[in-house]
Order: sequence, then C-alpha cells, then structure tokens
Amino acid sequence: MLNYQIAIPVPFVTVDQYCNLTGMAKGTVIDYIRKGKIIIKKKDLPKEKPLINMIAMQMLATKEAELNVS
Repeated sequence: MLNYQIAIPVPFVTVDQYCNLTGMAKGTVIDYIRKGKIIIKKKDLPKEKPLINMIAMQMLATKEAELNVS
C-alpha cells in the first residue's frame, strides 16, 4: 500500500486548465475524454463544456500505482 498525500486545489478543471497542468495537447485531451481515459463530470446539457474530475483522476492514478507496486 502506498502512503502519501497529494493536495488537489480544485475538484474540477476545464480542458484548457488540464492542458496547462499536464502539458498535454488539447486535441489529445479531448480524444482521451471521448475514449474514457480522462474522467469528466457528468454534463447536464450536451453542449456544456466538459469539466475534468481531478479527484476521480487521482483515484485512478492511485489504483494503477498500487497495482504496479506489488
């Protein structure tokens, strides 16, 4: 089991903010959202801008890290 603490300053970010944080290209991020590799908040309306769920992404990263440590 991994023991660490990571502070997530905000639970949701826009695609542009995510690109700035990760250095990923916007087209790649949008493609990953479509493929389900990047988790977004459920949208109420189809035309709403996607908000990336940083807490869910952290949980996914933690789960993957724990699997690779064993």
